[in-house]
Amino acid sequence: MAHKFDPKNIHKLEDPSRLELFDPEKTLREFGIREGMTVLDVGTGPGFYLPYLSKMVGEKGKVYAIDVQEEMVKRAKEKVEKEKLANVEVLKSEENSIPLPDNSVDFVFMAFTFHELEDPKRFVEELKRVAKPLGYLAIIDWKKEERDKGPPPEEVYSEWEVGLILDDAGVRVGRVVEIGKYCFGVYAVFPPEEENPLLNVPFRVPPL
Repeated sequence: MAHKFDPKNIHKLEDPSRLELFDPEKTLREFGIREGMTVLDVGTGPGFYLPYLSKMVGEKGKVYAIDVQEEMVKRAKEKVEKEKLANVEVLKSEENSIPLPDNSVDFVFMAFTFHELEDPKRFVEELKRVAKPLGYLAIIDWKKEERDKGPPPEEVYSEWEVGLILDDAGVRVGRVVEIGKYCFGVYAVFPPEEENPLLNVPFRVPPL
């Protein structure tokens, strides 16, 4: 995997037709986002989802948007300034070193980013550091099948593979759902340090 998006194609990430993939507000409310939360938008790109995240957490909430590419960070900052998103802060990040303190995030949002990670397990472990115990993780990514949008199937993970990686990193998968024609969603929770062993059920059985 780990095929990074080419900034030369940034216009594709700003195309309003991306809303055909899924409804951000409806989908994220179903995943547990609510007013007052602190949200981390991983791989924000030009900030396509930032207005929706900003609105959903409200004035009492906070959105941190991170990306590893300077051009993406620049464009996201321009969007935040243009749309006056006062509760959003855009930060340049290293892939496995997020510039946030421990236990500072309620909800992690990753849209079409997971398949670009160099070392997904290591990155999820870094997410565990910045996430609060029992914080939420929402991963949305391309289905591993032939499509007329997105990267080729060999460049993405299946739902099953994502679940195994999260489990290996110590993150508990809550559910896997189909989101429209092109993508799926994985809902997970960052467990407390001392988790009840009876709840430690690994994601090992392939879905039917």
